[in-house]
Amino acid sequence: MRKCAAAAVGGVAMVAALAVPGVAAHAAAVPEQDKSFMTQAAQVNLAEITIGKLALQKATTPQVRSLAQETLTDHQDAQGKLERLAEQKGVTLPSSPNAQQQSTGKQLESASGAMFDTIYLHAEISGHQEASTLTRSEIDSGGNADVQSFAKDFLPAVLKHLSHAQEAAKALGIPPKGANTGSGGLAERAQSSAGDLGLVAGGLAMVVAAGAVLLRWRRPTG
Repeated sequence: MRKCAAAAVGGVAMVAALAVPGVAAHAAAVPEQDKSFMTQAAQVNLAEITIGKLALQKATTPQVRSLAQETLTDHQDAQGKLERLAEQKGVTLPSSPNAQQQSTGKQLESASGAMFDTIYLHAEISGHQEASTLTRSEIDSGGNADVQSFAKDFLPAVLKHLSHAQEAAKALGIPPKGANTGSGGLAERAQSSAGDLGLVAGGLAMVVAAGAVLLRWRRPTG
């Protein structure tokens, strides 16, 4: 009788587990690499959604607005898929971008005009380069087939955004981040205000110095 009761209880537990979505998936632990990828991919999505919305409001060129709309749409879609996958796997995703991504967002909030477009495109290029490396690593050496499948679907969008960001930067004359600026590009125009202020400050310093020399020369002696 006791054996029958135990078997019945075990059978009920199995039925209950099968009846609850995701329980079977939770039973198999997700490797740390896959969890790390899911976390970082979510942060990429959240960052792109945030700055994409900002760029639609503040961008000054059609190239940047077009890229912003593309990335916003694609990363919203990717985040929805990732959240459903995370729920199935019992993985908790972050609710905000990482510290570096948040810092970039704050820079964009305070920027305007050509400087905004420059900072945005630099962020898009560097961010998608990092996302590409991250995603390729998961595809090559991830331990969970479902997470790897998501990565394979995610990579084409990442590469598309990177290519379009690079094309936009080239069209607007924006050199790679940290490179010397040439002439006539958006980056040069973005830096022109700072350059003009420097020239004005230098000119004022020269005037003050010349005045001091003149006063000493005209001062009577004896």
